[in-house]
Amino acid sequence: MKKIIGVMLVSILMISIFISGCQEKKSTTVSENGKVILDSAIVVFNNVSFTKNLDKYGTTESTTVKWLFHNIAGKMISANIFVKFYDKNGIQLYNDTKQLVDVPAGYTEKFLSPANMVTYDGPDVTSVDHVIITVVEM
Repeated sequence: MKKIIGVMLVSILMISIFISGCQEKKSTTVSENGKVILDSAIVVFNNVSFTKNLDKYGTTESTTVKWLFHNIAGKMISANIFVKFYDKNGIQLYNDTKQLVDVPAGYTEKFLSPANMVTYDGPDVTSVDHVIITVVEM
């Protein structure tokens, strides 16, 4: 009896590990200014841009990331979007949170709005190397 229970517990654990590994989906988009990494199992990029905005002397004043998503979840979704700016050493410089609300299955965003962009203009803006966008269903 103990052997059967042990086998069942190990089986449940293995299935849980297998299923949780299938949920993570990362894609990376690289531009001349840096890269944007999307960590999501419910959306993919339809379009993405990473821009360093320069002053008249060529110094970075701010960094902006803009995106459009395509819903691949197969259902209507609402989600939190976590946008984090990092330097080349992986040190987080800035973060912001946005939301997607009631996006129909298969929908592709076509127009940029303030909800589809984040700008960082803080003290370490010249150090920004990459951005990670994580989309988590609410």
